[in-house]
Amino acid sequence: MKAAYRREMKQNYMIMEPEEAGYDSYEIHMMEANRIEGLLKFHVKQVDNRKFYYYEITSKQPLNRVLEYHSLGRDELKKLIEDIGRTLGRLESFLLKEKQILLEPEYIYVEPEQFRVSLCLVPGRQVGFPEEMTGLLRYLLGKVNHQDKECVVMAYGLYQESLKENYGIEDLLDIAGKNRSSEKGQDESILQTERDNKPEENQNQSSHFSYSLNEEIEERNRLFEGKEIVVVFIIPILAMFGIATALWLIFGMEGIRKFWYGVPITGIFSAFAVFAVWSKESGRPKEISVKKEEGGRQQVEHYDWQLTFEEEIEEKTPKHGTGDEEVFQTVLLNETTDDKTIRYLRSVGTDAEDIAITYVPYLIGKQEGMVDCVLTGESVSRIHARIDKDGEEYRISDLNSTNGTSVNGRVLETNETVLLKKGDEIFIANFPFIFT
Repeated sequence: MKAAYRREMKQNYMIMEPEEAGYDSYEIHMMEANRIEGLLKFHVKQVDNRKFYYYEITSKQPLNRVLEYHSLGRDELKKLIEDIGRTLGRLESFLLKEKQILLEPEYIYVEPEQFRVSLCLVPGRQVGFPEEMTGLLRYLLGKVNHQDKECVVMAYGLYQESLKENYGIEDLLDIAGKNRSSEKGQDESILQTERDNKPEENQNQSSHFSYSLNEEIEERNRLFEGKEIVVVFIIPILAMFGIATALWLIFGMEGIRKFWYGVPITGIFSAFAVFAVWSKESGRPKEISVKKEEGGRQQVEHYDWQLTFEEEIEEKTPKHGTGDEEVFQTVLLNETTDDKTIRYLRSVGTDAEDIAITYVPYLIGKQEGMVDCVLTGESVSRIHARIDKDGEEYRISDLNSTNGTSVNGRVLETNETVLLKKGDEIFIANFPFIFT
């Protein structure tokens, strides 16, 4: 099922068209007449004899977008399961069915600050809810915080429970509701069960989350360092063998006896050269790829230690100041060729600071911990806009913001993406910027 998005005044809507034209049922009237907590607010519009379902998504973000930049913690996972369970419990009193709910992460909406969940119910939809719930839990396996042991144990327990026949939401709520003390004694046994007893097909589907990222990194570093030590010894030996072979081919055995000292000298110099290169490489930040399987599809995530890079960016970014300090920093920025590749949103007429787009995707909003640039203001949404780069082109997307994002005077539709050019005037809510 495909969705479109539209902004009307200060309200944002996700719009769906029913698969069956002219479909009418009591579910539609029930949802229009009642505000059901846990479901997206719903109403129907008729356009040219076609019926459309409108779901209000103002100030909310789809789950897949939130988890794209943010790992799922234990409390968030627990709240997600509990909110789904509470919503399902309310459906019966309104004669609505759980099989009408969309459980794809794209259509589950959350409020980022409190992680309050709202579900999308499509009248007339007929699917197997248990199977869709298993698919959602499989997706969440790859999104949990792998440093949070309790979260890993809970996620795996939920997924394993969903693989059983005739499981119910109450079974999942029991697992999500366990307190820390009861989980503590079972952590090792559950993780060991995952490693030893998990069926082969489940191993291929689920995330390898039983090993922490630190263990993966330490293991790979040990293997890498072991190979470097071997190289330090092998290359000098090969070099000595090579020079001895060259002397024999040119001068015969007499050449080897006459110039024998060239062989050890070559070995010593090659050993020093290899050691120098090794020392230089070991001082660099390393990028480590950790394989992860998500939703049956293998992905490779790159973890890059960027502390040095971030410090360099901070030093290069011009700071607001006065006097000689500001002049010196501006001149230094203009003379640094590397900074020419950085794009900026230059603040215009407000106290907001310039925004340096030092990497992509780059999120702008007011929710600390979930965006790259915190823009403080009542009119700014928690996750307001995103800047991406495609080749040499930069693009900006409105992320379902309440007060909108505009480019050169045109307000973007909800989730719309447009190309940016130097000199474009951009408004993030009521904060004006120039793209340079």
